[in-house]
Amino acid sequence: MSHLATLMAIRNRPPILGLNRADLNIRRQPSQQMRHFRSIDGVRGWLAWSVVLYHILLLTAADQWKPVVAYIHLLDYVSVPCFIIISGFVITHLLLERKERYFPYIARRFLRIYPAYICCLALGCVATYLHFAAFAGHPWGDYVPQPEILQAELAGSHGAELGWHLLAHLTMLHGLISNNVLPVSQYMFLGPAWSLSLEWQFYLLAPLIIFWVRTPPGKIMVSLAAVAAFAAYQRGWFGAFGDPSSLPGAGLYFAAGIGSRLVYPKLPTLSAYPTVGVILAGGFVILARPLLPFVMWIAFISWLRVEHPTDGVRHGVDRCLDVAFNSKIARYLGKRSYSTYLVHEPIIHTIVYMCIKLFSLGIAATVGVMFVTVPLITWAMSGLLWRYVEEPAIDFGKRRFRDLDAGGANNVGVRARTGTMT
Repeated sequence: MSHLATLMAIRNRPPILGLNRADLNIRRQPSQQMRHFRSIDGVRGWLAWSVVLYHILLLTAADQWKPVVAYIHLLDYVSVPCFIIISGFVITHLLLERKERYFPYIARRFLRIYPAYICCLALGCVATYLHFAAFAGHPWGDYVPQPEILQAELAGSHGAELGWHLLAHLTMLHGLISNNVLPVSQYMFLGPAWSLSLEWQFYLLAPLIIFWVRTPPGKIMVSLAAVAAFAAYQRGWFGAFGDPSSLPGAGLYFAAGIGSRLVYPKLPTLSAYPTVGVILAGGFVILARPLLPFVMWIAFISWLRVEHPTDGVRHGVDRCLDVAFNSKIARYLGKRSYSTYLVHEPIIHTIVYMCIKLFSLGIAATVGVMFVTVPLITWAMSGLLWRYVEEPAIDFGKRRFRDLDAGGANNVGVRARTGTMT
């Protein structure tokens, strides 16, 4: 048979496994969206380390010692809210792309977050009492980190309240409990875990929410419910909270993530990143700091839609953002961002205790030691937690519940282009 005849036979061959040539072409297309969606890992990595920086200065009272350092509180307005928006985006993506029953979904979510959390909670329980001991005698005079929270935590660290705090944390519902019922429940033992409790609340309800928002009436109902719940939260109807650790208080952040994922496929592609618009918007919302996370998320989504920049400047901006969020370093930090986020506070408490009690260091020397030791130990600990706790638990969840939702992936072509997010 001639080469021409062979080629014609291949061209006319029936589709393989039900896939036609159009399907194969789709799967072979360059995966721009996959690269961008996976860059969310890089965003998480930098956000987690911005929280580490913030807590180094906050938990050493450096923001009181040097007033200029108080500007670091801007990170508090951005980092965790951006995490929440990302969670809304990612969970919506997973629920849209998989036909997965509720139990496999929630079991995988549980295995994704609980093992590492319980390890860090154990460390946090010990480190909390070291934190109390370090500042019991006011070693730095009036410089005491978060004195109101410290006093309330000390009051709840013994007696009947201690048992309730432990129970609330073991169920990951501590963020749902207001200060009127159990003071500083959000921050006890492991301060950053207030947002983890919030995530768990969202995971429990997310399938129902995503089911409703697939229809126009459902979108209206969910939007009205989110706004009404937020208004009630702001008026204190759910009690007093230090941070929006209950779903009514953070519903608008989740809504931003959910909404952006729903409209993402319909957004126009851009030939240039709107650098000037992002800068001006960021400048304006400094006057209204709670809006900063939304502006930053819009800026990120805008970058996701940039394709084929038309000149050197635009290409340079796109390349810089790609390196920032999609480089090996960013992805490395992103994979370990969850452990980084949880484990760093017990490390900070322990090192502060050693600086004060073992070496009698002042605040300036302690801050210097912290900037050297905390990043190194946090990097090492988060790596160990990822390797020996997080990753095995995730793999177990995938193996254990693989058969329960077999055949659950729909729209494989879209998933291949957008990548896998957890």
